[in-house]
Amino acid sequence: MATPGDPNDPRISEMYVAGAGIHDLAAKVVMVWDNIPQARPSIQAHLRLLASVYYTGQNAANARWDRKNDVPREHGSADKVIELYWGCLCILAGMEVELDDPFESSGGQNPDVIATATDGTRWAFAIKTLADVAKLTTAAKNLRANIEKACQQIERASCDKAMVVVNMKNVLDHPLLRSTGAFPNSTVAQWAVNAQIGQILQPFYENEAVALEPIFAAKHKAAPVVALVAHTAVVVHTPAHSRMFTEIKSMFGASVPTAREPGIGTYGREALALAEDLNHLVQTVG
Repeated sequence: MATPGDPNDPRISEMYVAGAGIHDLAAKVVMVWDNIPQARPSIQAHLRLLASVYYTGQNAANARWDRKNDVPREHGSADKVIELYWGCLCILAGMEVELDDPFESSGGQNPDVIATATDGTRWAFAIKTLADVAKLTTAAKNLRANIEKACQQIERASCDKAMVVVNMKNVLDHPLLRSTGAFPNSTVAQWAVNAQIGQILQPFYENEAVALEPIFAAKHKAAPVVALVAHTAVVVHTPAHSRMFTEIKSMFGASVPTAREPGIGTYGREALALAEDLNHLVQTVG
């Protein structure tokens, strides 16, 4: 990773982007497998699924369908990898985890991850991955629709509290982030990711989020906070004045149905604190 060669070569770029994504996932899985053996059964089914998943990284977009040697391939199973990733984060946070079986899936009827905290609180996480679309306004509509579907899953869950998690990997413009050359440092690269997420959140709050008001007006199991996962891999300059591919791993807590801080009487701040704890593991386990 520290000697990427020519990052403008598409073959080199593709190799290192894939390598960064696999490394990040493997770090979380191995940390669980080696250090928390009692949690192995909860992730085994998803590990078996990995054998048939072509796109495993959270740092690059993937189409729902493509072709290899003129044979069509469907990649819906790539959406299940974020469930494994999130489940590992919860385990590493000291929670007991149940994952919805990817082979005998409930078909969206159950939350994807249920994690029981040390105080006995059962948290349900409904995880959605947005599809690649041409327009930011369409991405905003899809974000609203997926939050609605996730809340329906949560309503059916046997849990105390819940949070919607949305994987933004397919709506980030990863080629644009890499085409502008090396960033001065990872902070500036993070600003560029933040700007892209902001371009989606603006039409979301202006035109779409109002449709969520009836859901969150009642006391819903889902916290009025959505965790947005936005990972990518870019080239940055190092202190030694060389260039290297760097994984930018982002998690944003977006308030819903408005951008204002979660109101009194909700457990929005508790959900934000949990998301911050999980994001700390994202950054440090690697």
